[in-house]
Amino acid sequence: MDHIKIDYHHHIIPPVVTKLLEQNAALTQGLRLPQWNVDLSLDFMARNNISTAILSLPIPPWVLTENPSETQSLARSVNTIMGNLKKEHAGKFGFFGCLPKLDDSQACIEEIRYAMTCLGANGIMLFSSYGGKYLGHPDFEPVWHELALHSAIVFIHPTMEGAEQAIREPTVIPRPLCDWPHETTRTAVHLITTGTMRTHGAKCRIILSHGGGTLPYIAGRAADLGVQMGILERPPGVFLEACRQFYFDVALAGYKGPLQLLLDFAAPGHVLYGSDFPFAQAPAVAQQAADIADVVETRGESATFGDLDL
Repeated sequence: MDHIKIDYHHHIIPPVVTKLLEQNAALTQGLRLPQWNVDLSLDFMARNNISTAILSLPIPPWVLTENPSETQSLARSVNTIMGNLKKEHAGKFGFFGCLPKLDDSQACIEEIRYAMTCLGANGIMLFSSYGGKYLGHPDFEPVWHELALHSAIVFIHPTMEGAEQAIREPTVIPRPLCDWPHETTRTAVHLITTGTMRTHGAKCRIILSHGGGTLPYIAGRAADLGVQMGILERPPGVFLEACRQFYFDVALAGYKGPLQLLLDFAAPGHVLYGSDFPFAQAPAVAQQAADIADVVETRGESATFGDLDL
């Protein structure tokens, strides 16, 4: 796996977040809250041939606290922590800044500017939806405009909302198990159909988590039906080409079958490595590493894995 150098999907769980999660375990939506500290990240990187990890907060500040001022303060605190780690471990860490809830455009714009210009963020993390509004919603246009001004890398992660929508009978199936990939797909299709991708996709390099969810699998279906229903432009290839503007990390999607599909679907250089540390456990990371190595060796396409200009 010598071709893998940057981990674009590497989470941070600082003590302030751990404390809030321990007060309300339901917020993790069935995921075991893993231990995290900087030494664990560095050790993981050393064992998995990762030179640089791009840090991100896995749970939105506005899920951890619903108070708007506390949400803004928490986002600033976590961004400062990640900015300091980037400075203290030069070359080892970058980070995607976290934001308050996107409905508060002005607070988000202020945090984008602070994270990008004062803290040296490598991009900004967005979640797939906010209060049922997906990322192409007109309410979010001011935020996209600001992101475009910074030519920001935008890292999209499934939302932590909607725990009540999990299948519950006769057995609870937590949303991270199968619903989250669909959330990523929904927001990707929404970005295209609303024209947001056309307007801002050229300036904002947009990364979809987890291999783009189910997008590579359903893109052809969405393109054909979208044209038939009058939702998408003719011909269907317009939609498919828009899909190929996205970047895709392989966190928890680096298994042989999905990876082959993703490499066929994505534009050259648009597949990125991601581990989902510390949520993805060592056996899963090792299995995906072996599968990635086998697929790349078989296809002879190590160059297909890209690295963004950070």
